[in-house]
Amino acid sequence: MFCGYGNPWEMIVDSKETTGRFSNSACLTSCDIRKSDRFIVDKEDHRKNNHQKNFFFTMTFLDTTPSYELVHYLSLHANPNLPGSTPENVQQIMSSFDYHPYIPQLIRDFKASSKKVKQKNLVEDLGVLSQAWFLIDYAYSQEICILSMLLVEDVLTTYSVSAKIQAFNLLSHLPELNQPLIPQLRSAASKCLVHVPPITPLDESLRLLAQAYEWVYKLNTTTTDFIETVATILSTINTPARPFLLQQLSKYTRHLSTDVFISTSKIFYALNQILVSLDATRNEIVTALTIQHDIINLNHPFIATYAYDFIGAWSILSKHHPGKFSAQLQLNISSLQKLANNDDIDKLCTYINT
Repeated sequence: MFCGYGNPWEMIVDSKETTGRFSNSACLTSCDIRKSDRFIVDKEDHRKNNHQKNFFFTMTFLDTTPSYELVHYLSLHANPNLPGSTPENVQQIMSSFDYHPYIPQLIRDFKASSKKVKQKNLVEDLGVLSQAWFLIDYAYSQEICILSMLLVEDVLTTYSVSAKIQAFNLLSHLPELNQPLIPQLRSAASKCLVHVPPITPLDESLRLLAQAYEWVYKLNTTTTDFIETVATILSTINTPARPFLLQQLSKYTRHLSTDVFISTSKIFYALNQILVSLDATRNEIVTALTIQHDIINLNHPFIATYAYDFIGAWSILSKHHPGKFSAQLQLNISSLQKLANNDDIDKLCTYINT
């Protein structure tokens, strides 16, 4: 129970509003705590809610008597990625008493809260993500691993972009993954890859995509998985997120090596469109040329069938930007000539201004 009398933990708590020690000047009953400790995210009142969470954690006097209410409250402040959380203070308190008797009940409550994530009519409750983080730190087991992965899957397919990012943070906090759950987790993570402009604002999109693509890469287990991801990249590449997506395309094509031939037509078409575009940036053009160079250097005769497409795109590029991309163009031309070993190709390459 939380009370205003007794011996307080001498603990410093910093926030934007105040810095000080807990004292007996503030008191909340266990009933008050239960009303205030649920981290409910309301999009229209987000800043106010964060302020309240910081205020309650800063001003609340914590009795030294161990209790389930204490453990439950601390579990909602354990995730360092969530606003209002102070994991250092949580760790200091948790190390001062035997909390293990209260863990089974916390796990039961965590399970109940996790089930509500799928109920789309409810406001988002990020407290359940903090509880998962807490249980990983203080009561890790295979059960916690499985429950956390199932929670992440549900958040990725149900919650907002900001919550999805927090779910990936939680996934990174797990010391291991439950192998049987990986396929469905990969499926959930892959669904995040469509969050590109205009569906999602660019800044939010890039924060989510950075995590999503990293995890999809880790969770992909077959060539088919990687090819599916390449297809997603190509379907979203003509968006403001293109610079980032080109970097991902480069990463995935290098991983696929000769297996990339399944998608070469679509890949080369997308890259050539970037090369001839008047609004492509320098970095985008260099990345597109580099990806082409990597694939050409696989030295497979099949790639030579695209020689005329390459030459056409490179010729237009050299006219649009005379002298700007000479070094990379010369590398690409040299690799193509070596691969094709054809006099006609050699002659056509002379028309490219490098």
